[in-house]
Amino acid sequence: MMKKFFIGLFIMVIVFQTEKAYAIQRVVTSHIISDVWYENVFLIADKVDSMATKNFTVQVGGGVDSVGGELLYNFPNWYNVKFGPKLFYKDINSDGRKDVIVALISGAGVSLSTKEIHVLNQVNDPNRKYEEVPVESINDAVKRLVKIERKGNKITVLIGKEKYVVDYSKFGYYTPVDTPGVGAIETYEPKEGILYGLTNVYVTIPEAYIGSIKFKYGWDGKMYKAESATFNVYKP
Repeated sequence: MMKKFFIGLFIMVIVFQTEKAYAIQRVVTSHIISDVWYENVFLIADKVDSMATKNFTVQVGGGVDSVGGELLYNFPNWYNVKFGPKLFYKDINSDGRKDVIVALISGAGVSLSTKEIHVLNQVNDPNRKYEEVPVESINDAVKRLVKIERKGNKITVLIGKEKYVVDYSKFGYYTPVDTPGVGAIETYEPKEGILYGLTNVYVTIPEAYIGSIKFKYGWDGKMYKAESATFNVYKP
């Protein structure tokens, strides 16, 4: 209980201090609290309205046990349209150092939740710091790895040598689009040291999904890029 109190107090102090400094409302949109102060991570931004935030700062380190040395990284062009962004602190390139992963909400609405992914790799040269690196978007990964076709009631999803055929009429959708779409719902999440992206395949809007495509990302030394993809059919 005491630890939770100190965490809440520290977040309030950050908001108060940044409000004074910027003369606008700064808020902590997401945070990760560790057992050691230098692995605490805070995602701070300006409030645009009741839902949207912009002009982000990633702070690594800080807290009630802090001895100074917090790392601050500013991203004035980052924008989150609605709700809170997702924040992760995981090693996703197998170098033994935790990386900062931020998934901003770029679009939100009925049956719509698109994301914008950012990764700050942790590096030593010679001191600990973080550098933003490119990440292939789900949309670009779909264009590169996936082909979707429709003939009558049959929708074919081609991924490499894998071929998936779905009869959308079994789902009870009465007004399918001419060409199935991908990307209305997107998710990025690290699991067991690997970054994954997930998106739905739809035939009508809203909520007319026939399955999902899951991408496994890998680090090639310059960027995170989708290495493989799998399609999972929803049960009607």
